[in-house]
Amino acid sequence: GRVLDKKQVFLETIRCDPSECLAHCKLGCVLEAGETLQLHDGRVLDSKQLYVEAVRCNPDHSNAYYMLGLALTAGETVKLHDGSVLDQQQLFLHGIRADATKKDNLGPVGLAITLSAKESVLLADGRWLDS
Repeated sequence: GRVLDKKQVFLETIRCDPSECLAHCKLGCVLEAGETLQLHDGRVLDSKQLYVEAVRCNPDHSNAYYMLGLALTAGETVKLHDGSVLDQQQLFLHGIRADATKKDNLGPVGLAITLSAKESVLLADGRWLDS
């Protein structure tokens, strides 16, 4: 048998199931800043593009939105497959909405870091999130 590193394991998972959200997300996490890799379908993607793919594969996966939000710089936006263009704060809000019942949803943490001093956001469940 052959020995695979983390990148190769996630690439192989995506080759076997191109709609596997978690594999796209995890692969984005193990890439170095500025690093790209080629998927089996020929596309060359960086971590941001892998997170966009993860959101496309599963629009209800809160961590995909969270990781994509973290990958953006302040003021940067990203276009999702549905045509929506979102900034960091909007991505974190989408992540919160996508899986509001998930106890380890990281969206509120990400959202909190995007808020300016004394800024608050009212969440869909009626809770306020402060900076």
